[in-house]
Amino acid sequence: MIGRPLQAQKAARRRFVITILLGSFLLFLVQPMIARMALPRLGGAPAVWNSAMLVYQALLLGGYAYAHAISRLAPRRQAMLHVGLLILAALWLPLGLSATQPPTEGSPVFWVPWLLLVSIGPLFLAISAQAPLLQRWYGFAGNAGEPYALYAASNIGSFGGLIAYPILVEPLLPVDAQRNFWSIFYIILLLLVILCVRAIWKAAQPEEAADAEAEISKPIGAKRIGYWIILAAVPSGLMLSTTTHLTTDLVAMPLIWVLPLGIYLLSFTVAFADRRWLTNVTTLLAPPIFLLLALFSLTVWGGNAAMGMFAGLYLLFVVAVTLHGEMYRTRPEPQQLTSFYLAMAFGGALGGFFCAIVSPLPFDLSWEHVLLILAAASFLPQQKLFSLGEEEIFGSKG
Repeated sequence: MIGRPLQAQKAARRRFVITILLGSFLLFLVQPMIARMALPRLGGAPAVWNSAMLVYQALLLGGYAYAHAISRLAPRRQAMLHVGLLILAALWLPLGLSATQPPTEGSPVFWVPWLLLVSIGPLFLAISAQAPLLQRWYGFAGNAGEPYALYAASNIGSFGGLIAYPILVEPLLPVDAQRNFWSIFYIILLLLVILCVRAIWKAAQPEEAADAEAEISKPIGAKRIGYWIILAAVPSGLMLSTTTHLTTDLVAMPLIWVLPLGIYLLSFTVAFADRRWLTNVTTLLAPPIFLLLALFSLTVWGGNAAMGMFAGLYLLFVVAVTLHGEMYRTRPEPQQLTSFYLAMAFGGALGGFFCAIVSPLPFDLSWEHVLLILAAASFLPQQKLFSLGEEEIFGSKG
């Protein structure tokens, strides 16, 4: 399908981008929505939010593992299986919270994951597989262009869902209307996925194309996979530790967790974009900015809490863009795309596990924040500003 008309390829790209955007929008709209529904039962303590984030990261890991597993199948079989999973997950509609009640005694750390799993687990799992699967299908359908750039679109959708809830959905709609709103758009998403599947069906011999891709793919070494896991784990953990640091050490604000999570999501949009200038400049300037922000965010208290919050959030942005940009730089060929995202999701879940489960056991204070800042300092890529030309910093795509 190399000879497809340019206009047809642009239309196909728009269709895939819109589908990925909507899936990611719903994925991150459901997080604050479920948090709002669960607030009367659980409260708003940082430990509750960190436990919830661990569940979301674990479900994301499960979705990416599923996408990686079925990527070995013929493209049409992948498509049929995934549409079937989306239909099966629709049995959990309309969206809502399980009637399970929390224990009267003990920590909610282990009960919160169970509540979320039985309430939205299948829906979240099915949608979370969208980003890697649709990027693979984009190539199978005969489209040209860098599929990794679609992941930037995915995170724009994620960020949009995250901020749409407190700004639009929660103020304008009662809880029952919110559930119905989300459920309707889930059905729309299912229909859009079916349209993308049609493109695979119409493509010329996608199974043969997949076999040819498999033959030219080289195995990914364990060292490279481990590197991706670390690069993903540190920003993920730092996002959660920043939330805890802000709420316990600096200032208590409703929905403050939206800020670190939003910055974390935007870092993927920057790091995976076609245009590399912002990632390159951030990476080049990261060491001195990192040192200044780390010292400032950990030493500002009291009346300067607003400045401390800004420093902590900007520190998260610099670390996340730099490390995610390094992941993008070392990404594999599109044929091994699902392996890359699986390693990324595993690293994200690992960072979440450290903050939500491991660190509360030995640490009374938020020492995990300090440890993650030190880990970030260890893995910041070292580049010399004057060794790169202007075109390398600001210019070319990809």
